[in-house]
Amino acid sequence: MSRNWGTALEHEVLSEKIEHANFAAADLIVVVSQPMADELIGRGVPAGKILVNPNGVEPERYSPDIDASALRAELGFSGKIVIGFIGTFGPWHGAEVLARAFGQLIERYPSYRESLRLLMIGDGVKMPEVRASLDAAGVCDLAVMTGIVPQAEGPAYLAASDILASPHVANSDGTPFFGSPTKLFEYMAMGKGIVASDLDQVGEILEHGRAAQMVRPGDVDSLVDGLRVLIEDPARRAALGAEARRMAVERHSWREHTRKIVDALQARVPPA
Repeated sequence: MSRNWGTALEHEVLSEKIEHANFAAADLIVVVSQPMADELIGRGVPAGKILVNPNGVEPERYSPDIDASALRAELGFSGKIVIGFIGTFGPWHGAEVLARAFGQLIERYPSYRESLRLLMIGDGVKMPEVRASLDAAGVCDLAVMTGIVPQAEGPAYLAASDILASPHVANSDGTPFFGSPTKLFEYMAMGKGIVASDLDQVGEILEHGRAAQMVRPGDVDSLVDGLRVLIEDPARRAALGAEARRMAVERHSWREHTRKIVDALQARVPPA
């Protein structure tokens, strides 16, 4: 993780030895994605020790039942179609790709200047690039940048959106995307139309046309096209959102996530 998404560890060799010691001592190792499991197996960890268990969501907190009408009015979104994004604006989030795509949408379809808005929740290393892209496209007045909001307020901001964007980008070194984005499951639980990168676990869980409109990772034109489909088709937004919500509740709640871990642990308990 430090190699791809952060700063290289100062004592990487020592850290790796500590990791191996923990792997050897553990009866069960829970990882959130298959690429993580594949890496551990490649490092000599027995596959039988590993449980692949993606992240999850509290569907009671992240829910389509949230009334965000007052917040929409406060943000100037009444009568608008809102594309929402939440995250830490890290190198893997693709926030800068979304900013460029939004500018392209307004340039190609001038009528969207009146009807379309962008809501970006959070802050981080990619924010200067996001702001620069919006400024270059002349669409800063159509975007609301909230900065960091309290975690408890996140669901309301997502509820203020009509379309939720998950424009994750591939790892720069070509290795598999090993993340299990929490925002993915939060988006699903909100029951909104999702436009997401068809990238490893993201694409496996959502599936194009089933629970989301999938696009090519890092491809601005593909993201523009995917967003436009949901902008122009409210019925498709609703259908995809309903299926995403159903999947989140049935398969990806934190309760279900925990159940899988408990079951795996019980399977390893020797009989009395």
